Amino acid sequence: MARISQDQAQERHAFLLELFRKQPDISRNEAMEAYKDKFGASLNAKTFNELREQALSEADGAEEKAEETSSESESENETPAEDVASRLKVVASSEPMNGASAQPAKKPKAKGTGPKNVFVDASQEQLQFLERVVQQLQESGASNLRIDHATDRWMVLTVETK
Repeated sequence: MARISQDQAQERHAFLLELFRKQPDISRNEAMEAYKDKFGASLNAKTFNELREQALSEADGAEEKAEETSSESESENETPAEDVASRLKVVASSEPMNGASAQPAKKPKAKGTGPKNVFVDASQEQLQFLERVVQQLQESGASNLRIDHATDRWMVLTVETK
């Protein structure tokens, strides 16, 4: 499977979002076919569902925003500066930035002195490759990296700080 650049991914996601905005009742098969016709590739179901939900939530947000602006225009008690500020807050809270999800970003954890565990879920071939890489690193002197647990579907690597 060929990798695509972030720009290409954003273009493809924008295409699907626009398709969902124009045709909110489009079937899954029709949308996937339009995507495949345009880009010659398939899209995984998780990304497809996320983009569809995003387009629907944006449509709902736009309707709520329209209702808010109509109710705000009826009540002339607010000053123009407060009106502009409240509209900016609504727009900022309803639109995701640069295609990122609307969920808040996770705060980075403080760097501790203990070992760090990395969980890897991959195919058996990829895990075997990773195991060989770890062995080569250990042979070349990386004594702070080791495989803690492993099965045929996942692996836990432990990295100890020096």
